[in-house]
Amino acid sequence: MSSHRKTNYSRLCCLLVSVGAQVLRDTFDGIIPPTDLQSFLKRHPAHSKLQLLKKEGILNTMQWSKLYPAVPSSVSSTCFDPALLMILLRTICNLSPPPAGWDTPPLSMDTSRESDIARVKYFMNAVSNHALEASVSDAVFSDYWQRIRVSLVQLGGGGYEDVIDEMKNQEMDPLDKEHFVVLLKQWRKIEDEIKDRLTEVESVLQSSESEGKFLIIAHYLILVSLFC
Repeated sequence: MSSHRKTNYSRLCCLLVSVGAQVLRDTFDGIIPPTDLQSFLKRHPAHSKLQLLKKEGILNTMQWSKLYPAVPSSVSSTCFDPALLMILLRTICNLSPPPAGWDTPPLSMDTSRESDIARVKYFMNAVSNHALEASVSDAVFSDYWQRIRVSLVQLGGGGYEDVIDEMKNQEMDPLDKEHFVVLLKQWRKIEDEIKDRLTEVESVLQSSESEGKFLIIAHYLILVSLFC
């Protein structure tokens, strides 16, 4: 029974790390197409935000090298880890935070794209809370699996339904079990380390954007007054 419960936990880790990361990547690619990624990251708004995130220690050296590789044309979201994808979606993709914020589970009736992104993060935290024993009962497994499935399909599209359903009962190699447990633990560790700093930086960025919009409107009104 203990081995079975540990397999349950490994399956949940696999679902979040493999499918969850790919759904986040698809969402990111839908906002910033792969063909535009290099030029987008070079532009002032995105580049200045990312420089601030690096300065504040939110982006680590490895993540920065994925965004700005030695060969610029080689940049690709396929190299972005789940933590990096979540940071990018929150900061440079022009998404509005869910009503309850990025770090709080959204209300069940809120099925917006932003809320489903927040749910992926919530379930990552919820599942990793079982990391000490690295096992969950069948009841907990079924509950988490169904709720994660709904969120990932809502965010990523119906094409993920069969993939997720096949994963639920497929055999897992012992090395894969440990691999996905470790990856989820690493994802959670990065999230915990940057959580408060990221929230603070987001507030600074939002204030800067609001001030920028105000200046644009003010300049426009001045021009209108001069020529009317």
